[in-house]
Amino acid sequence: MRKFGLIAAIVGFGMLGADLVLRLLINFNSWLWLPGFLALAGGAGLILWSRWTAHAPVVPAPKAMPVNVSDTARLLDNFEQRFAELKGRKPSVTVITELYALGTQLEQRGRAVQATAVYRHLARLDNTFKDVSTRLARLMDAERAKPKSAPLPRPAAIPVPPPLRTPSSASTPAATGSPAAAADATVSPLPPVDNYNVAPDGTDRLGRYQLEREIGRGAMGIVYLGRDTAINRQVAIKAIPLASEFSDVELEEARSRFFREAETAGRLNHPNIVTIYDVGEERGLAYIAMEYLKGRHLSDYATSNNLLEPRKVLEVIGRTAEALGFAHKQQVVHRDIKPANLMYDAGADVLKITDFGIARLTGAGSTRTGIVLGTPSFMSPEQLEGRTVTGHSDLFSLGVSLFQLLTGQLPFTADSMTGLMQQIAEAPHPPLRAYRPDLPACVESVIDRALAKDPDARYDSGAQMAAALDDCRSRIPSGLP
Repeated sequence: MRKFGLIAAIVGFGMLGADLVLRLLINFNSWLWLPGFLALAGGAGLILWSRWTAHAPVVPAPKAMPVNVSDTARLLDNFEQRFAELKGRKPSVTVITELYALGTQLEQRGRAVQATAVYRHLARLDNTFKDVSTRLARLMDAERAKPKSAPLPRPAAIPVPPPLRTPSSASTPAATGSPAAAADATVSPLPPVDNYNVAPDGTDRLGRYQLEREIGRGAMGIVYLGRDTAINRQVAIKAIPLASEFSDVELEEARSRFFREAETAGRLNHPNIVTIYDVGEERGLAYIAMEYLKGRHLSDYATSNNLLEPRKVLEVIGRTAEALGFAHKQQVVHRDIKPANLMYDAGADVLKITDFGIARLTGAGSTRTGIVLGTPSFMSPEQLEGRTVTGHSDLFSLGVSLFQLLTGQLPFTADSMTGLMQQIAEAPHPPLRAYRPDLPACVESVIDRALAKDPDARYDSGAQMAAALDDCRSRIPSGLP
């Protein structure tokens, strides 16, 4: 219609122009102005009418339902690719914001499993971002509240194994001042629980191991003092509730990774690495049976009012570096080196690295808000950024541990996970001698090299770092507090 209007208007202009020419040039009284005016007016009317109808209001279509099946399908089709892309990018405010948006979209469409995976990863990066902690806790509570179809499900409703009943005084070993002995004195009775293998004599068991008492508790489970009933050997049993730590989607991967990593760690035969005897799983509880260690975690000596002598610190960290060098040659990386994973018996002068393989397990995720792969304050830049982790990352963590054991302070601190990641990745660590001017410059040099941002700028091996520590230890006066 608009096309016809334009043609009529052009014809009308032509007639009016011709009429004007005839009147001016040959003084001819033409009547072309009348049909020209009519054609022009008609064409203008057609154009105006067509424009009005183009902007006329349209009756709106019925409002779409909030959850669109095709939209949800497209979102799920792209979920794995999008999630993997975000996890592979360097953590930043933009990445964290996009993760949150992806999680809320999935949650709104009822995709609780996928939303939980996104929120869990986001919580590892920064569990203070908006309401991610609340959202994650709500989804996990809903998951735990679902009825189980199997008559004997994995103990998904039990976040950690409960404390054991206190054994009789006749079976309790004498206290030695160790943390294990201190824990023994406060163990509460075990309530009736069907998720454990209770032997006819009433004792609590995992596999062939009789569990006597709780001796430690951490983010990934509880450590018990136990006894191998087959050979009557005292052991430490670390029980990890895989079924409650991981969603159904992640559980198989976590179980496979647990046994693979524990088997690899079990092949490490070194005097400064805890010996693993056995691994197993029973009703959702994965467990590791290892040698029972006496002594204290070095984290007990990581406060400014309870530091070890500097010579002793360099000695035990040097032994740790040497043991890590041995593990790295076997292609085993610890991933969570920190004072809390170094057990030291001062009386027997025995040092042991614990929890090989456990840090790797947390890479599959964790349902607990704020639980992250490794311990962020001790992690290397490449580990925080999700890049390939090698033995150089363990040496970085060991450098952080050395700094803390000498000063009682961490070299990198921040109010949020995002801020801490930025500090570790970009900010220089404070000079050691700002805290300990009494120590020789060589100690600061060791820490500076261990905490280099570039992995290639760190020590080539644990043995090389151990040699540097041993050389520097000889320059520190004996008895220096």
